[in-house]
Formats: sequence, C-alpha cells, structure tokens
Amino acid sequence: MLGEILLSKITKEIDLYTELLSIYKENTILGNVNGLVFWDYEVMMPKKASEQRAEELALLSGLIHDRVTDPKIGNLLKEIKAHPNFDKLKDFEQRNIVLIQRDYDKETKIPTSFAQELSKHSAISTQKWKEAKSKADYSIFRNDLEKMIDLKKQEAAYLDPEKDPYDVLLERYEYGFSKAIYDKIFDEIKTGLIPIINSCVESKNQPDDSLILREVPIEVQNTIAHDLAKLVEYDFNGGRIDVAVHPFTTGYYDDVRFTIEYSRNNFTNMFYATMHEAGHALYDQNLPSKFKYQPVGSGASSAMHEGQARFIENIIGRSPEFLEFYLPHLKKLTGKIFQDVQPEAFIHAVNKVSPSKIRVQAEPVTYSLHIIVRYELEKELFNNKVTVDELPSLWNEKMKDYLGIDITNDAEGILQDTHYAWGLFGYFPTYALGSYYDDQILTALEKDIPDMNEQMRSGKLTNILKWLNQNIRNLGSLYDPLDLIKKISGNEFSAKYFIDRTRKKYSKLYGF
Repeated sequence: MLGEILLSKITKEIDLYTELLSIYKENTILGNVNGLVFWDYEVMMPKKASEQRAEELALLSGLIHDRVTDPKIGNLLKEIKAHPNFDKLKDFEQRNIVLIQRDYDKETKIPTSFAQELSKHSAISTQKWKEAKSKADYSIFRNDLEKMIDLKKQEAAYLDPEKDPYDVLLERYEYGFSKAIYDKIFDEIKTGLIPIINSCVESKNQPDDSLILREVPIEVQNTIAHDLAKLVEYDFNGGRIDVAVHPFTTGYYDDVRFTIEYSRNNFTNMFYATMHEAGHALYDQNLPSKFKYQPVGSGASSAMHEGQARFIENIIGRSPEFLEFYLPHLKKLTGKIFQDVQPEAFIHAVNKVSPSKIRVQAEPVTYSLHIIVRYELEKELFNNKVTVDELPSLWNEKMKDYLGIDITNDAEGILQDTHYAWGLFGYFPTYALGSYYDDQILTALEKDIPDMNEQMRSGKLTNILKWLNQNIRNLGSLYDPLDLIKKISGNEFSAKYFIDRTRKKYSKLYGF
C-alpha cells in the first residue's frame, strides 16, 4: 500500500494518500469513458444523434467536473501536505500530490455549469464545422465559432482574471509556457527556417513528386496503414484503426485507438497520418504500468506527446534510411503501382519541400509556418484585435505572406482543422514545440545508439522504440517537459537543434 509506513493510522486508520489516489482512479476511469463516447461521436455515431450526444457529453463532463472539484480532495491535499512525514514520501508520491494540487487549483475555479456548457457546445460546434468544411462555407460555422471563442475567454477569466487570457490557455496545454516564450522561439524559427525553405524551393534539384501522386485503392491503403502500425510496434490487442474527418488518437494504457484519413491520389496523407497517430498511441500504450491510474502515469505534456507522434512520423518515417527499407514493402503491397520507382527518387519525392495549403499534409520544413499562422491569429483573437468575421481573410493573407500560397476556399483555409470547434485554442503551438523537442532528444538517442540509421535501413526499430520507452514514455509525467528535456539531453531546451538538423538534412537532399 503506497505510503502506508508514513501515513497509516491517520484519521481512523485511513491512509489519506491511498484514499486520494482511489478518488483519482475513479475520476480517471470516468474520463476514459468520456473519451470513448467522444471517439464514438467522431467515428461511429449516426449524424442524427449529434444533439443527443451533445447532451450526453455535457452530462458526463459535469459529473466528472463535480468529482474532480470535490472539496474532499482539497481537504485530503491539505492534510497530507501538513503531515510531519510528508517530506519522507517517495519522489513519485510527492509528484502525485503536486500534479493533483495543480489540477485541483485550476478546476475548482471553473463552475460545473460552465464545464457542461463548454462540453455541449464543443459537440455542437464540431458538427457544424463538419458541415461547413464539407460545403467550404465558413458562414455555417461562424456563429458557433464566435460562441466557442467567448466561452474560452470566460474560461481564461475563471482561471486567472488578472492574466493575459491567451497566456492562460497556452499554459493549459504546456506547463510554464507563455506568449513571451513562444514569441522568442518562433522568432528564432522564422529567422533560421525561411532561408532553408527558400533554398529548397529555389534549388534546381527538384524531386519528381508524380512518382508518389498515383492512385492507390482505399482498401490497399488500409492494408499499408496496418502494416506500418505493426512495424512501429503498435499493439492491436489494445487498440484499433478507424477513419475520421480529422485524424486523432484517444485512449489509456490497454485501450488506445486512433483514426486516419485516406486520399486516393496521394497515399502519403494516409502514410504519415498513420505514423503520427501511431506515435501518439505508442506513448499511451507504453506509459508506466506501475503508475496506472495515478497522475504520474500520464504523458509529460501536450508538446511531449506531439513530439513523440512527430518522432515516429518524421524522424523515423521521413528518414532516407527508413524509406529505403520500406519501399520494397510498399511495392509488394501495391502491386504494379510503384514498381518503376527507385529509392533515391522516392526519398526525395516524399521529402519534397513545397508550401502546402493543408497543415496535416505539410512536410516538416514548412510545417512550423502553419503553426505560426495559427498562433499569431489566436494571439490577436484573444487580445480583441481581430473579429470572427475577419478570420478567413486574415488567415488567407498570412498564408500568402508566410508560404506564398493562395487559398481559394474556406475548406482549405480557416476550416481545415477541427481544433477550433473543439475549443483547443492555445494547443497548436505544441505541435511545433514537439518537433523542436524531438531534435534535441535525437542528439541523446544517437549517442546511445550510434548505428541508429543503419538499424532503420534494416527495418529494425525495436532498439529505437525501447530507448524512447525507457527515456520518455515509461517516465510518465514524473517531470515537467523542460525538466525532462534537460534530463535526457543534459542541456536546456533550444530550438537550435531543430534548425541545425533541418539545414543539414535538406541541404543534402537539395544540394545547397
């Protein structure tokens, strides 16, 4: 029994620490049920059921919020921290207390009625977003988006009325981060990345992307997706792959599911959606089993989670070595479609640097600019410098300024992501940050596995995956993200690793 030596025989022989963890476990299970209901909403639910499901999700969210803000939790936290033997608790036990206190302090500031309203509107606005995207008509989604923004401003005000609302939302997803920190990172990224992009785009050594833009039947793509997931050691006994309008992963330990999308004339959309979401799923499937149903048994942060997804997607999935290995598999699974494609041309085509309208289809070099576009718009939204009506045109202007792309309709512009319908303002920066974490982590991995590239060329990923398990996934949330980065690499976080590695890889591909 955890903590029994230190905290037993307190308050009528009840172990306060164990009681607190018991409550946390029940709340976690309820959260998992809520996640499954959401998964069904996105994957299996009939269209007619959307309003009914919104009511169900709202009720569940209210019940969960009532439980996580129960004054009993606050009292248990006070008693445990005031006990003379608190300092003698093990490190992971004290970390559990820190994390529960951190969440409790936030959630108790939010009324249950508001939590229910936010959950209900998320479901309603998601359905409106789907309709708006399918018709490429922003006006269908406009009012629901405006309401969602108002709700998120209210949420920020509940959490800290004295603080910049966007700073509040940013820290909701990455502890310790703010606009000031992201501004500095993104300024460094723009300065370092834009010259690399220009060199790639202007290079005479351009790939022939027609090699990969060939029609691949959906059923064949489904086979490839399952093959890739098995290759990166996704456990199908504890998960499944389905299709959704926007790929996502949900689940916990023994039930972790992910969704992908198919594009008949560009199989790489499926390919990298699979690698990305499998990366998320691997994190959740390889969390420390000894800490299941404890705060330390969850992922370190949103950006660390995105980093693990993008590590599988980009560090492994776009590496010349892995692509050289996988091309024969692809040919075998697709018959005659790619039989004439040679490794060097295939690798260059897959890694083509070409500004894209769609974020999830963007390669790693231009991807950060997609995030910066969203980040800058969100900052202005939450500082009341931009209205909802101005969003589509401002989006299009920024895409033109940063990526040189003309957006021709709302579906490929402001409506392309589901995040705003879900209310995930402040989340987008974690996608880019995760990539920057990756390259710093990779420096440490290469020291421990110096023949990493040769192992990927042979399709032997087990040692790499084990390293990621031991150094990241198995640690759960024992550390805040910046502390974890320092523990792994021995250095403070820096985006310089990402810029340097990007320049090295793509200068070789493009010859500059």
